[in-house]
Amino acid sequence: MPHHELPGAAIFHELAGEGRPALVFIHGGGCDHGDWHAQVGALAGDFTVLTLDLRGHGRSTGMVEDCTVERWAADVNALTETLGIGPAVMVGHSLGSRVAAEAAFQQPDNAAALVLLDGSRSVGGFAASAPATDAPAALGGQSLAAVIAATIGPYADESTRRRVTETMTAASLDLLRQTVAAYTAWDTDRADAVFAALPGDLPVLAIQSTYHDNFTPRRSLSAGDTTPYLEFLKRALPQLEVMILPKTGHFAMMERSGEVNAAIRAIAGHTGQDNERERR
Repeated sequence: MPHHELPGAAIFHELAGEGRPALVFIHGGGCDHGDWHAQVGALAGDFTVLTLDLRGHGRSTGMVEDCTVERWAADVNALTETLGIGPAVMVGHSLGSRVAAEAAFQQPDNAAALVLLDGSRSVGGFAASAPATDAPAALGGQSLAAVIAATIGPYADESTRRRVTETMTAASLDLLRQTVAAYTAWDTDRADAVFAALPGDLPVLAIQSTYHDNFTPRRSLSAGDTTPYLEFLKRALPQLEVMILPKTGHFAMMERSGEVNAAIRAIAGHTGQDNERERR
């Protein structure tokens, strides 16, 4: 089995394809590398593609208490460097968008571009700081099944719904609780500094299909929408490009794989051209 040994953990990963820049896919909380099946199949013919299970997730090992955004990002950087595939396009979904940004912050030379796929910010950055009186209650206190169903959203087909449900229910409750604690701590303590410090010439694409925060239940977006999270990113990253996928749930890489793959291919191709000019 392809594992990379790191202090306190063995990181499961799969490497496919050839071509530069490489693409590094980072899944969300309670999920695993299999979330990117459609991307591997479509993109490995032209790019080196790395998928992995974050520390404590899937087939990777690691203590739950070691699971933080900073530690996950360090693991991604260590694997990228060991495999010799940087600088790579870091593609992060949900929690993974934070990990991708943190990885680029920790080791800028490892990142050729960032793709933030339906990322979020639970607190700060224009997120709601109190519940709205005219909005339905957020998900606190609901069952795990209800939380997962709301996360998936109403537009996913049955195969996507089954895949996500099986993966997330297989994760331990301790890991899921730690994941929430990890991204909340990162959103509170590091998000502003990390995004502000990213290089101004680093291409960054936000592919957004939903919005939520601690006081706002997740909702799917419509064409032309913006959100507090996107406005935060625009202020921090003047180079940001935004792609809205309307009537789509949280797992856009499965629900709208064709459009997501095309967007990743485009930013990777542009980055590859830039790197080729630099070599000349």
